[in-house]
Amino acid sequence: MEYLIHKSIKIPLIGFGTYGLGLYDEITAEEENTVKAGIERFDMTLIDTAESYGNGASESFIGRIIKNYDRERFFIVDKILPENAFEDGFFTSCRKSIDRLGVDYIDLYLLHWREGLKLQSVVDGMENLVHSGMIKHWGVSNFDIDDMKELFDCENGDNCFCNQILYNISTRGAEYELIPWCKGHGVLVMAYSPLCHRCSDRLTVVENPLVKDIAALENKTSESLMLSFVIRDKDIVTVFKTSKKDRLFVNMQNVFSPITEEHYCALSQLFKSPQRRIKLKTI
Repeated sequence: MEYLIHKSIKIPLIGFGTYGLGLYDEITAEEENTVKAGIERFDMTLIDTAESYGNGASESFIGRIIKNYDRERFFIVDKILPENAFEDGFFTSCRKSIDRLGVDYIDLYLLHWREGLKLQSVVDGMENLVHSGMIKHWGVSNFDIDDMKELFDCENGDNCFCNQILYNISTRGAEYELIPWCKGHGVLVMAYSPLCHRCSDRLTVVENPLVKDIAALENKTSESLMLSFVIRDKDIVTVFKTSKKDRLFVNMQNVFSPITEEHYCALSQLFKSPQRRIKLKTI
């Protein structure tokens, strides 16, 4: 595993997303083995979950796994739904998530999306959780540039640790303004769906002849090339979900080896970077 340091915290560049994991008993064992392989083979100790994933089932699933390891190895990211982001709701939701995870605290707690909330109230709620010791850091998810600017106008809004956004090789709109703004203001960018959200979109990338040729030359798979593209500057972290061990190894093949400048330019001709501001895409 390779890491970045953000606000003195060492964070794996690649972690596990858990959307859809732990929901069905008939495949839970396979999913557990896959997550354990990620932890043990690749040191994937960044784990991203949310109270909304299976109404807490994914949190409980992760809790059953990490109880067998040293808690301090993990950087756990969890999320609160906007409808629960009110004064008492912060504590209630966070306590339930902590209990399902079986931990004493959450490393990074995100507002899952904004949904018109007053941001000063969000900041105050998050800061109260930090002061209570229930979370170490807080952040947001799916915030576009105007939301981030408004957040930073709030008292203590600049304590925002992270903005988790949709970003991958074929969805690059955030590169134009949002990602540079976050980096310039000390906000970690965490990319979700680095392998695309829809299977059809992912297949469009991984089956592209140029992508396959570059991946072979880089000793990567098409999937690991996609991940390498997202973390290419080693200042963005990303999380992906897989329930199968063989796919895990496909995704991680030689993933930290830098993409050559020639190949990056070729990929950017195929999947062009934005030339103007584009509204942030979300899932």
